[in-house]
Amino acid sequence: MKRYLSPVLAAFALLATTAMPCASAWAQDSSLRGGFGGFGDDDGLQDATDAEQGAESRSGQAGSAANAATGTRGTISETGTDAGEEAEALADVGRVRPVQPFSERLRAVQRRTAIVGGGTLAETVYDGETTRDAPRGIRVGSFLLYPELFTGLGWTDNREGDASGTSGATYRVAPSIRLQSDWSRHRLGINFRGSYVGYPGSGNVEADPNVTSDALLTLEVGDRSEIDIDARYGLALEDSGTAESTGGDQDIHELGAGLALRRDLGLVGAELRGRVDSTLYSGVGGAVADRERDNALATVTLRVEGNTGAFVAPFAEASLLGRRYFEKCPDLTLCADRDSRGYGLRAGVAFDNGGKISGDIAVGWRSETLDDKRLAKLEGLTVDGSLVWSPTRLTTVTALASTDFSPSTISGTPGSVIYSGDIRLAHGLSDALSGEVGLGYSWRDYTGVVLTEQEARATTALTWALTSNVALQGRYTYRRFISSTAGAGYDSNTIEAGLRFRH
Repeated sequence: MKRYLSPVLAAFALLATTAMPCASAWAQDSSLRGGFGGFGDDDGLQDATDAEQGAESRSGQAGSAANAATGTRGTISETGTDAGEEAEALADVGRVRPVQPFSERLRAVQRRTAIVGGGTLAETVYDGETTRDAPRGIRVGSFLLYPELFTGLGWTDNREGDASGTSGATYRVAPSIRLQSDWSRHRLGINFRGSYVGYPGSGNVEADPNVTSDALLTLEVGDRSEIDIDARYGLALEDSGTAESTGGDQDIHELGAGLALRRDLGLVGAELRGRVDSTLYSGVGGAVADRERDNALATVTLRVEGNTGAFVAPFAEASLLGRRYFEKCPDLTLCADRDSRGYGLRAGVAFDNGGKISGDIAVGWRSETLDDKRLAKLEGLTVDGSLVWSPTRLTTVTALASTDFSPSTISGTPGSVIYSGDIRLAHGLSDALSGEVGLGYSWRDYTGVVLTEQEARATTALTWALTSNVALQGRYTYRRFISSTAGAGYDSNTIEAGLRFRH
């Protein structure tokens, strides 16, 4: 558990030091909008028809009784997208991660859609949550705090997550906290989600920790400009089946910070952003840390987007990037200098018809040239996109496509290109019962060597709200890992059930 607590404290420290000093300075000229809106009383709706009507005014926040008492308002379209969540692929080859909550994924996808005037979640879009135990939040000064805790038991037929895995029981503890500002100007959101999976009676099987934490501070500068300051920390266990694994378990730590300036120029919107993202490795259970893989990537991107108010808005992006490894190669006859520099180009369209369907799609090219000329360029076609489709008021479909470039220290290759895609569907069966299904696939191809890895994942879940604060959740997940390395592939089946507590 110590291995889990230290990164958690580091995550909170990173978010606090990045976001809070700026927030306190800008909050002084911000006045409260008031509390948080509602969508029904604690008794809930009585049938699916009433639930559909309740979804029209749903904010994912407080009940109507709280509104009557405080005389305040606020909907998810006003405050629900301020937190710095990032959309996660359902299948993420190379990492062991739990399924991202549907509502968090939805908020994260909505933030991608536009520079100017976009990124809001329409009130009629179902967020996959049960309304009976809708989060009401806790007011803390000029902030709204949304705490949540899941505790559950389960079983898996592959505890080790490799070709020789054994079956056994599991338990999971998953806390999450979302802090949202309620200011008339400027916005601050902080999101923390953790998960700790243990394997009782397994002997030498290490627990799986996971942390996702984000902070996003948006400052309004005049009528047409905004500044974004964000920070992120992530922790995940490396998949033991991947070729990157050296035989010992590795925790992957991802830290990042960014600064962006957005400007409405009339018919176009422009954004200039800079980011620094670091990836660090630490050994688990006595394994030696792969310090030679620790690196940082700096990126500067200019994006220009049409701002005509039409259903479809074209955009284009150009990026410059540079990667540096923290440990330098002492002898180029034995290892390679993997520092690199490169560029990225993308063009696409963002679309939004006012809530029924929205998203974005872009294609481009990215290239990294390594300092060691013995290694090929790490480059390839990029395809990125997202989709939110609300066919009915109680059904939401969200899809994601992404392209990632992962450096490597494997001999003969500069790294790999990872293409991921998934689709997830949530449906409200009543005010107290919701269901979800999802399918995801990732394909990883290493440049310069014959090595590929694939992951497929399917999941289905049900949530039954027992009271206004407690819900019973059950989930089944199937995972299949395929590698061109003989004997590295495996599959796993996992089921779990537990209680979710939230306010």
